[in-house]
Amino acid sequence: MSTTETSGRFTARYPQEGTGPIPVERYTSQDYFEAEKTAVFKRKWLNVGHMTQLARPGDYFVHQLHVADTGILVVRGKDGVVRAFHNMCSHRGVPLAWDQQGHCRGFLTCRFHGWVYDTTGKLVHVSDADNFPSVDAAQNGLSSIHCDVWNGFIFINLAKEPEETLEQYLAPVSEQIGRYDFSGFVPAFSYLIDENVNWKTLQEAQLEGWHLPYLHEKTLARAVKVEGRQYRHAAIELHGLHGVLGSPPPDSFIPPPTAVLASRFGTGTVQAFGSKADKGADGYQFRGSFDFWHIFPNFFVGLLDGLFFTFNIWPVAVDRSIWEIKGYYPPVTTAGQLFAQEYSKVGLRDPMMEDCYTHELMAAQLKSGAKPVIHFQDEEMLVRHLGNGVDLCVRGLA
Repeated sequence: MSTTETSGRFTARYPQEGTGPIPVERYTSQDYFEAEKTAVFKRKWLNVGHMTQLARPGDYFVHQLHVADTGILVVRGKDGVVRAFHNMCSHRGVPLAWDQQGHCRGFLTCRFHGWVYDTTGKLVHVSDADNFPSVDAAQNGLSSIHCDVWNGFIFINLAKEPEETLEQYLAPVSEQIGRYDFSGFVPAFSYLIDENVNWKTLQEAQLEGWHLPYLHEKTLARAVKVEGRQYRHAAIELHGLHGVLGSPPPDSFIPPPTAVLASRFGTGTVQAFGSKADKGADGYQFRGSFDFWHIFPNFFVGLLDGLFFTFNIWPVAVDRSIWEIKGYYPPVTTAGQLFAQEYSKVGLRDPMMEDCYTHELMAAQLKSGAKPVIHFQDEEMLVRHLGNGVDLCVRGLA
């Protein structure tokens, strides 16, 4: 596939996305960030976890959503139902659960004054109740949040009444992603990265592979098809607010010696990127060596041969974000498999650090005001699509 043959193909397919420059203030303006918080993160469905975190009734986890000005508590009840609440006692607003993850025997007790709630959010005990004559326990349970589960992924919606169900929200992509068999995978590793960067700047580097032969020349670039210094996606597709990238496998893939050893015991990330497997509707990827799905606004699922990984990118401030990365593999049964998974984790570290360093350098320069706009090209279609989607939400059009 030559560069000439592929130039402008995505712009031609999606002319509604436009071709013009993008205002830098979308990345630096506090007012625009506040509008994003309200129009995007307090209205859209957000992935906050996975069912592997709630294996048993009584399991719970908490998540601080700075972008929504709240902390959430997600718990699996005795009835097996997953529910979400604002992590806030009705007495004086203290967080009910203090640990990031835990297990309860059906009840959660506030450490401040001992009010007790069951896993459905009902207030079942008020300490020194006679001194609270105006408190009706039935009206003072935990404040619930809309919650649903899809293919093991847990989503919440902070709106009082969501505009659509999770099923409707994911409809443009759920049938295609749902072909992947997510069963039997468990979390194998995770990274948590705190960056001084706007959340969109962080995400945009994950929404295009065009930078691979440049920034990741000595790391990820070996696992994809590169002609000279030119990288062309196998596919870019837009599905509503969501989208997907397809990565082309290299013509030949020669991993380093340690990767060869690791691959004898299990599939690693770089090896999976370089896979030529094409398993169609019954397999792992459909548009290249792997599919990288973006679920608007801030969730990514990478589907590879023998593993999958997720990114969650959480805004904290206009110039600060948290990047959560998790890798899911089949359960380890041998020391060799453990070695393969650990090598995969370490193999991601260098390209992630290359990304992070670049993100923060770019963010610092955007603040200078020296350039009022930035530019995207055809292979950056998903980058443009993210910004367009956010702006439509801010303007009340999506």
